[in-house]
Amino acid sequence: MLRRKGVSMAVVAIVIIVIIVVAGIAAWAAMRPAAPKKPLTLVYATTQATMSFDPTDHADETTTICVVNTYDPLLYPQKGKPPKPWIATEWSVSDDGLVWTFKIRQGVKFHSGRELTAEDVAFSMNRELTIAKGMSYLWRGIVEKTEAVDKYTVKFYLSKPYAEFPATLVHLFIVDKEEVMNHIKKPGPYGDYGDYGKEWLKTHDAGSGPFKVAEVKVGEKIVFEAFKDYWHAKETYGGWPKNAPERVEYYVYGEQATLVTLLKGGKVDVVEQWLPPKTFLELKGEKGIVVQEDPDVKLFFVSMHNQKPPFDDVWVRRACSYAVNYQEIIDVVFKGGVQAVGPVPVAAPGHNDELTPYTYDLNKAIECLKKSKYWERFHNGTGFTVTYMYVSALESERMVGELLKQYFAPLNITVDFKPEKWATMCQLMSSLETCPHMVAIFHTLKYPSPDCHTYLMFHTSSWGTFMSCMFYNNTQVDQLLDQARATPDLDARYALYKEVQKIVYDDAAALFLVNPTHRIAYRDWVKGYEYVGLLGFDLNFYNLRVEGKPSA
Repeated sequence: MLRRKGVSMAVVAIVIIVIIVVAGIAAWAAMRPAAPKKPLTLVYATTQATMSFDPTDHADETTTICVVNTYDPLLYPQKGKPPKPWIATEWSVSDDGLVWTFKIRQGVKFHSGRELTAEDVAFSMNRELTIAKGMSYLWRGIVEKTEAVDKYTVKFYLSKPYAEFPATLVHLFIVDKEEVMNHIKKPGPYGDYGDYGKEWLKTHDAGSGPFKVAEVKVGEKIVFEAFKDYWHAKETYGGWPKNAPERVEYYVYGEQATLVTLLKGGKVDVVEQWLPPKTFLELKGEKGIVVQEDPDVKLFFVSMHNQKPPFDDVWVRRACSYAVNYQEIIDVVFKGGVQAVGPVPVAAPGHNDELTPYTYDLNKAIECLKKSKYWERFHNGTGFTVTYMYVSALESERMVGELLKQYFAPLNITVDFKPEKWATMCQLMSSLETCPHMVAIFHTLKYPSPDCHTYLMFHTSSWGTFMSCMFYNNTQVDQLLDQARATPDLDARYALYKEVQKIVYDDAAALFLVNPTHRIAYRDWVKGYEYVGLLGFDLNFYNLRVEGKPSA
């Protein structure tokens, strides 16, 4: 009996000890800080390796994505409309069209915590013009001086009237002057400004935009983190918007097939727009994947180097324009879109609807060749061999090249391929001497004006960019484009741009091929995507929402 009682007491003691231990563990667990909440993450993937967080470097889609997510532009683009107030809240121009005055939004914070002021705006423009890279061609030779009149007022003094000036300011991204100056390296190419902070800005930002740069492996990966003190979020939503990504992981892969596999597996949320159209059509049938299609204000063209034989002869260029089967390119390569009729996209404001399209007509092509100074060479079978350069990772551009080979063979023009990375192509296109005969180019609308697809392509002052790689030279066109920029009346200005379109189309300055359909693919838990129609701005990740994404 005593033994049974002793056993019972022992059991009770053990139970009490267990209760105490469990209670202690519970109390300890309650006192421990909660595990940090995992940030809402969006994953983007591309094959394009160009990246920089220096606004003076941004010139293509991928560098624009880097900048538009970390900086704020002076004005912000709208789909099919003039730009809207952003960092600048209002603006005016003097009667002579030479002085533009902008009022700056108060209370905008840089990632450093400093307030953005007119001094930063003036510094940003002066830095653009001094470094003279990226989008600075929009203002070089036009903006003579930028002055911070007071803390929230800035003036731009122009050398000549420029009616489209506000439209270009969607590309004036404002840098934190003090942050840049704190990170300059001396000596450097810019005198007292050393390297102007360029080395540091390869892997850091000095912006006020919705995201901060958290990690960079150049050419491989970027991690963006939400800037919770972002002025637009506070003014519009009272804080960081619900379901907006708090972290963005941006990856570069060498093969487009890798992007597709990762998207299908849910490892990537959004992929680049440069997948082959056939791939997009296949992705349409995949459960959980959205392929969004929009009419595009983009021009796909193939340049013909106007200063190199045989394309220095207008009759050869016309012959090539008649040798192309445009509908076949649209159907086989792009799986949709419309024939480009001149440089300005058909759906863009200011397009000349009175142009007569080139059509596939081999007899006309031969008749044009007969009028060229090289006819004897074509006629005797010697012909020419030309080089076609394209982005090595873009299957659509390779396919266009294969078709051009077929189209030009009857003309005794042999096409050799030169696949390259985009960064290498840009270097080669910067010089008249190193630029190949033909280059495949997607020219996305940079700012909402026909000036973008005329002045930037055909004015001789624009030579050296990927948009002007045909090196077209026509004094009359230069004069008309200068006149258009100085014309304040919209209708009169557009009439001048339309006259330019007629001239360069008749001159067959390039092979104007397609205004393709814009496509992009993303998982169905990504919401809010809108194609803005302006270089890179549709991938401002702040505007996207992530809803119902499975946890990793």
